Amino acid sequence: MNKGATFIKIFISVLVLAFLGYQTYSVIYKPITTATAVYYDAFKGIDINGYFVREEKLIDYTATGNERYVAKEGEKVSKDGVVAEVYSDSTTAAAYSRAEELEQQIATLKTMNSVSDPSSVDLATIGGKIKKQYTQYLFSADNGGFLSSDTVANELLIQMNRKQVLTGEVQGFDSMITSLEAELTKVKNGLGAPINTIKAEASGFFVSNIDGFEAILNINNIDNFDTTIFDKLSSAKPGNGFGKIVTSYDWFIVSKMTGDDYLRFSQGDSVILKTTIEGSEELSATVYKINVDENKNEAAVIFSCNIMNGNIAVTRNAKMTVVTESYSGIRISNKAIRVVNGQTGVYIIQGSIVKFRPVEIIYTTETFSLCKRDENNLSEAIRLYDEVIEKGKNLYDGKYIN
Repeated sequence: MNKGATFIKIFISVLVLAFLGYQTYSVIYKPITTATAVYYDAFKGIDINGYFVREEKLIDYTATGNERYVAKEGEKVSKDGVVAEVYSDSTTAAAYSRAEELEQQIATLKTMNSVSDPSSVDLATIGGKIKKQYTQYLFSADNGGFLSSDTVANELLIQMNRKQVLTGEVQGFDSMITSLEAELTKVKNGLGAPINTIKAEASGFFVSNIDGFEAILNINNIDNFDTTIFDKLSSAKPGNGFGKIVTSYDWFIVSKMTGDDYLRFSQGDSVILKTTIEGSEELSATVYKINVDENKNEAAVIFSCNIMNGNIAVTRNAKMTVVTESYSGIRISNKAIRVVNGQTGVYIIQGSIVKFRPVEIIYTTETFSLCKRDENNLSEAIRLYDEVIEKGKNLYDGKYIN
């Protein structure tokens, strides 16, 4: 092979490598990155640990036997409604519980088995559902979602096993369903009748746990609560009892605040409480009373609320934020904010043209800011869904972008 042919081959190889390198660079390196401007709510507030004070009626039951709960935790029950059944022996009580467990397992397996055409189901979609349910389960378990965590866990199990069917790891659950149905029939045939029932003496939300705070956080003493009550709570121990009924939708939250915080409120103020309680992430409340210590350094601040549900009924205390300032506006990244000719604003891409949009910042954090929304939608103001440039060099109003 002569030198000319070798040179041409080398030259072509260099061109190919250069082209591939340029394509890779074009994919990886983005000289301009954008984010869509969206509407967003933010708030500032005072973080508290609130203890819940409710009307709680203990269930009076002293007879002997083996009890099995019928009502679920946090379930709404009516007066004289059955919350539990009593059996003469533990074997019968366990058999009823096993029957319920088997029925749930069979229903779950039938749901898992419901994929008639595996090829029509996107495996990536199933994977996304598994991740979502797993994240939701952790959130529910960590943040007071006592009522929904079992439901979420069951759905997570369904999706995980459905994935096994789709990937061929298992060939369905028909044999398992048949086996469980046979066991269920056998268990039901041997069930005996309960010797007694335990009924709710009032309508409300059923709670099985006696946490030991019932006497200390007595709603009849709400006006006298001061900061000494928190010392009593720290030494409280769980009590014995079958359960209780939360009987009223009107309840209270008692918290301790320092002088810098409690002075920001007055009796009768309406407030918003941000919580992590599932289904009650935002509560409307009223400042019921502020009981200040003699030294005026601290106070027991009591809030009243009339929103009640199962998750609130089973929660005794929760961390929350009393909102003192709230903001609504168009959210933009702080990386996008620029000052041009003394005016604060952002660059956006409109078609292929860069445009400068002035902004009025009303709230800011370390990573993002909220801008005032122009209700009149003037052309020079930032708007919802504008593509805001977060990264870019040599930008100016009117620049053309390929």
